[in-house]
Amino acid sequence: MLNRIKFDEIVKALKEKNAKIVGIQLPDGLKYKCDEIAKCFESHGFKVIISGSGCYGACDIDLDLLKEVDILIHFAHTPIFEFENVIYVPYFVEYDLEDLKHLKIEEKSLALIASVQYAWKLEDVKRVLEERGYRVELKKGSGRVKMPGQVLGCNYTVLRDSKAEAVLFIGDGLFHPIGAKIYTGKKVYRFSPLDKEFEEVEVEDFLKRRMLSVSKAMEADKGAILVSKKVGQKRLSLALRLKEEADKVGKRVDVIYLDEITPEKLSNFLYGYYVNTACPRISYDDFELFKVPILTPQEFEILLGLRSWEKYEMDEII
Repeated sequence: MLNRIKFDEIVKALKEKNAKIVGIQLPDGLKYKCDEIAKCFESHGFKVIISGSGCYGACDIDLDLLKEVDILIHFAHTPIFEFENVIYVPYFVEYDLEDLKHLKIEEKSLALIASVQYAWKLEDVKRVLEERGYRVELKKGSGRVKMPGQVLGCNYTVLRDSKAEAVLFIGDGLFHPIGAKIYTGKKVYRFSPLDKEFEEVEVEDFLKRRMLSVSKAMEADKGAILVSKKVGQKRLSLALRLKEEADKVGKRVDVIYLDEITPEKLSNFLYGYYVNTACPRISYDDFELFKVPILTPQEFEILLGLRSWEKYEMDEII
């Protein structure tokens, strides 16, 4: 792992900044590597403090730990914000371009996207596809994304005004390609370099689950709008606007401001549903963990009668 993230370059940067105490922040999926990483930095004379807080992306910097260290090293993500004393260390996955030569896609015009672990190689992917006769669109999105073709769980702007006939997503899981299909309305294909899976992505089951959540929330007497303290997820102005809209139609909602949105944090409240203005993946991926529906802002607008199902949109933080 450390070879992939260019450990020597990080050490050099720390020494140039005269750092003595180093903070380490890892997403949950890489926390099992924390001891290995800490030992490497300690071997170069640095004192290390590991963040034990959850880490959901580049939007989620441990600001409390940042106050206690000279430099915080944030692993696995590209930067959304530029902090003077934060070093971002993306985690990239190597993959074989030969696998792309066997993909069967009818459309000849493709928009190319990927999650951060795979986006670093999209220029090479584009070249391989063009050699096969495809016209490939590879664009850069808004300021929250750093690489051409990169999509985040909260940002699909790389596909804005796409002229391609279809979309090809390189990466794992279905969340990003489902979002791409809803965002564009186009046919979306997913290729996973790790397990060699290739499929056309469908969204019907996803939309049924979201519709069921909204339907259940409509039956509740009162709800609450959740606002995260996390620097890249805090959308208090959005929450206050949604509360104003709810007040206009006689829907009782409160606004709750909290550091992390988990079932445990909400267990002492007695609301019939929540509206999540933090990371959209809490609503989409973690909804089964909560005892009551947890809606996106757009779904709440459907509940309030401000939006129709025909205009369903994925929640984005631009």
